[in-house]
Amino acid sequence: MAKDYKAAKREFIEALNSIDDHHEFYNKIVSYLGLAQVLTSDRNGLLLCRDAASSGVIEGDVYLNLACAEWHANNRQRAVEAINRGREIDANHPQLVRASTLIDSRRRSILPFLSREHFLNRSLGRIMRKNRSELTVHMLLF
Repeated sequence: MAKDYKAAKREFIEALNSIDDHHEFYNKIVSYLGLAQVLTSDRNGLLLCRDAASSGVIEGDVYLNLACAEWHANNRQRAVEAINRGREIDANHPQLVRASTLIDSRRRSILPFLSREHFLNRSLGRIMRKNRSELTVHMLLF
């Protein structure tokens, strides 16, 4: 894997310029462009990914890209929501299934006698998540 996101951006821009916004793959390409932008520290990419997903698209890859972009931007809750929305659309999408397992959105409460929303459970949960190995966008994608 080369991880040359600047080259990927150029290729996706070229692909977008070769089609119109009614093309069947338009939103998918926009989401890939957005993810490439996010991975090159261009925050506008996150907006592109969100826009592609909000366009009424029924494509699991678009939601996977949105989840990865949100994850990279440290928006964990939005990443989980994107994965869940993608799984509603395509329950058997292999990368969405894997990403859902990796993120493991709802673990058992640390202190079960307190509510999930109690500040101790939330604080300890965040600490425990940080102690686990760092989950990267590449782990979600591949």
